[in-house]
Amino acid sequence: MPTAPALRLLLAAALAPLLVACQSTLERMPPLLQPYQPDVQQGNVVTKEMVEGLAPGMSREQVRFLLGTPALTSVFHQDRWDYVYLLKRGNSREVQSRRLTVYFKDNRVERFVSDDMPPEALADNLILGRKPKATPKPPPEQPAPLRSREDSRTGIEIITPTSPTTGF
Repeated sequence: MPTAPALRLLLAAALAPLLVACQSTLERMPPLLQPYQPDVQQGNVVTKEMVEGLAPGMSREQVRFLLGTPALTSVFHQDRWDYVYLLKRGNSREVQSRRLTVYFKDNRVERFVSDDMPPEALADNLILGRKPKATPKPPPEQPAPLRSREDSRTGIEIITPTSPTTGF
């Protein structure tokens, strides 16, 4: 017959797989022990520049070329295309959702309704979960022109470059 500590250890080992499935247990676990949850990205990535290129009077083929194939098309609403984007971060509760709806009349864009879309430079960073990079520094100013002087002993002209000071 097993002893009391061995029995407790056996019981804990038997219950551990059952507790792993509980969400409340996962929230209390340290991040190192939590299972990996990938980011889930669904739909069309539409940027601000793409929406600005959209105009009334465009044909369906032009819209498809500009925005891609719509994520949602309905048999009941054939004159409407929905571009939906959803991004759920795996290890957090953050969810990004954007929507663009294009309405057609006689196979031409009549109007469209859009959420605020990120600019193209920011869209990749939002998808990849990175912080946007700082704007690059402007290029340094042009260096001062070369100065010359004449050496009084030899009569040779000496050119001395001037360089901007650096922070080193």
